[in-house]
Amino acid sequence: MLVLLGAMTLAPVALADSSRSDTTASHYSQPGALHASVIPEGTYRRNLLIGNAAFGTATYFYMANTWGAPTGKFHFKNEFHDNIALTDEVSHFFAGYKLTQGFSWLFKSLGMDEQVAPKYSALQAAMLLTLVEVPLDAFNPTQGFGATDLVADYGGIGLALLKDKYPNNFDMKFSVKHPPWRFENKFLASDVEEFDNFIWWATYKPKYAWVGVGYSANHERIEVEPEFYVGIGTTAYDLLHVVAPGFADEVKFLDTYFINFHRRL
Repeated sequence: MLVLLGAMTLAPVALADSSRSDTTASHYSQPGALHASVIPEGTYRRNLLIGNAAFGTATYFYMANTWGAPTGKFHFKNEFHDNIALTDEVSHFFAGYKLTQGFSWLFKSLGMDEQVAPKYSALQAAMLLTLVEVPLDAFNPTQGFGATDLVADYGGIGLALLKDKYPNNFDMKFSVKHPPWRFENKFLASDVEEFDNFIWWATYKPKYAWVGVGYSANHERIEVEPEFYVGIGTTAYDLLHVVAPGFADEVKFLDTYFINFHRRL
């Protein structure tokens, strides 16, 4: 997530380069984009390298501080006996899906060709999530390499590419059971209590509101207990889009959080 936020600071660099290019001055109108000029492929490759070097480093230290540094030997985690009922794998699928969508929006905003942006967004998301597994998890004495995590990462990326090619009203969202400031780690879960706080939603929007099926877990008993939900609701993006559609398209990431009424099954 920090890489996504950090890469946004490359916008002035990309836009400045595009303004100097006479051969690539064609403009396009993209919902949620900054209406930048399409820039040469070599230019945004250079900018991606700069962004990854600067903010990838910051992301590495943030994640190492949250989950632990990779100071041990390579080893595998116990995939199906981690006592979190596959909520980690679901979160990895969600991350692959949303990071790919987020990078695609960002790259188009910075002037990348609409046909090329999905490819680079998928590569960017895959690189980031692979590095989380190797070296961060694989060499972390308390974690371990998770093959199912990596499969889930790439599955989410694939779903995002499929949705980009075939737009539809299905989506993935998340919500929380308790305010994040109650926990030590506000954004990335590092223990069972923090994992349990998230509900991961598969959603569909027939017309005005989103309906969804959610998955989570709890540790109220000795053994982890999976939780299933049904819910109906909206997002901050949808609410903002009613009154200020132009501005809403510039903060499309607000459609990620599901504001909902739900019932546990």
